[in-house]
Amino acid sequence: MKEEKKKVTRTALRETALRLLFGYTFNADTDGEALEDYYNAALQSVGFEDDPYVRTVFFGVVHDVQSLDGTISEYAVGWKLGRISRMSLSIMRLCLYEAEHIDDVPVAVAINEAVELAKKYDTEAAPAFINGILNAALKDKDKAE
Repeated sequence: MKEEKKKVTRTALRETALRLLFGYTFNADTDGEALEDYYNAALQSVGFEDDPYVRTVFFGVVHDVQSLDGTISEYAVGWKLGRISRMSLSIMRLCLYEAEHIDDVPVAVAINEAVELAKKYDTEAAPAFINGILNAALKDKDKAE
């Protein structure tokens, strides 16, 4: 009897990418081969197999983190990045990367998924904070689509 492979939802993949990105905030000096080792170990620790979406988002965010943080800084008026929780930063980085680089994810969906992740993994105030920053940062991109 052939074992069917269970289809994993984009939401589950996004959540896995977030968990890896959050963990990476504690290992941010990792690069090159060590980054690949971190990625593989982190995937194993969350009990997940390698997936093209997770890999693309994780390595994409890590590669573009300065640009993503620049966007967050621009729209997080009155907030220094160091005052924003690691989880909130990870969620916003993920959303911004998705909105800019993953063609089949509409901006509204990326923002909604980010808010849902914040409700699940961050503080009570985080969803509104994240929603405000992402809406402001992505409003022009949404109009262009």
